[in-house]
Amino acid sequence: MTTDLFSWKPASCAVLAFPQGRRIGKARKYASTAYRLEGEPKRLASYRLRMRNELLRMLHEGGVDAATATEQADDFDRLIDREIERLKVMDQLGLLVDELGGTA
Repeated sequence: MTTDLFSWKPASCAVLAFPQGRRIGKARKYASTAYRLEGEPKRLASYRLRMRNELLRMLHEGGVDAATATEQADDFDRLIDREIERLKVMDQLGLLVDELGGTA
């Protein structure tokens, strides 16, 4: 039995080593940038779309099927949204620290 090289597709991964809903460090980095862009809706939308597309590309290249990749991207988007809300509360309380170590 021969298999056509061009019709072969790798099997989707069964276990995700790094579930996107638990990448808190990466989410905080993205949320920080997104929070700074909230006054510029077009730039914010562009940034969020670019970030999501990069994540989906990374997952697809890692062998994750389309449905699982979309689910993981949605989990990561929710994580970013929660982090943005955390930043808003910290900012309202005067506890938000800027990049230089002072309060914003």
